[in-house]
Amino acid sequence: MDFQIVSFIITLVTGVASLILAIFAIWLGKSSERESRANFERTQNTMREYYEKTKDVLAEIDKRAAVTEKTVTDSQQQLLDTVTNILKEMAVPTKPDVGEQIGMEFFQSWMRDPEQATKSIEVLQTFVDKTTEQQVQKPTQQPNTQRKVRRRKS
Repeated sequence: MDFQIVSFIITLVTGVASLILAIFAIWLGKSSERESRANFERTQNTMREYYEKTKDVLAEIDKRAAVTEKTVTDSQQQLLDTVTNILKEMAVPTKPDVGEQIGMEFFQSWMRDPEQATKSIEVLQTFVDKTTEQQVQKPTQQPNTQRKVRRRKS
């Protein structure tokens, strides 16, 4: 009988130990589940924050991209206009300035014959003097600054 009692006590102790371990395992499972849910909620909140921040950053990038695109478009148009103007000036020769041509011819004649150039200047000076006298004698005509305004009939 001693063997049966010892066997019964061992069985009882192992049963109680199994029951305690099962209760402890259930408690650990519940605790782990609570921590997992808390972590999931924190992760969800963090993801929402990242989503909002990302959305704001993308909106700012979109605004800056629009400004950059407009700036680049304007710069390209300005560059195109500049190149077009340069090509037009190179392709279509500009009219020579008559005053510059007369000045160059006078300078060249002065270099060849300084005395003749001096006589030419004297002749031109008399012409300038006569023109100036005629302008002084003519009364200057004042432009009519008053305008008649026509009004529409309503």
